Amino acid sequence: WKGFGWAFIIFLAGLQSIPEQLYEAARIDGAGAWHCFTKITMPLLMPVVTLVVVLTILGTMQAFAMILALTGGAGGLTTVPVMVIYDHLRHNIAGLAAAEGLVLGVILVAVSFTMFFISKKIREKYGVLPG
Repeated sequence: WKGFGWAFIIFLAGLQSIPEQLYEAARIDGAGAWHCFTKITMPLLMPVVTLVVVLTILGTMQAFAMILALTGGAGGLTTVPVMVIYDHLRHNIAGLAAAEGLVLGVILVAVSFTMFFISKKIREKYGVLPG
């Protein structure tokens, strides 16, 4: 729920950026609501969906401060990768924590690049302008 507000605003901005003329032309051609949604709205919103998914994944992986403040790092009850790294640092296992941090960084970069390439393919498939 924490990220609902900003995601809603991003989706709203994406919806408002779709020209109304596309919907009018589709209605004149006899398209129904479902056809307009699947052929106009979703393809044009795919870059926005990609952005929200990437930011949500990255934010979730880094939800350290909120979990620590709310639970005090309750051993294993609420665990995200950053909490595991923090626990290892707290127990003086710095080498393992450093390795875990490196792996987490590689995973975050891989997720970001994967979503970037998926977004690029979607833009090419549906003819959506980059941006």
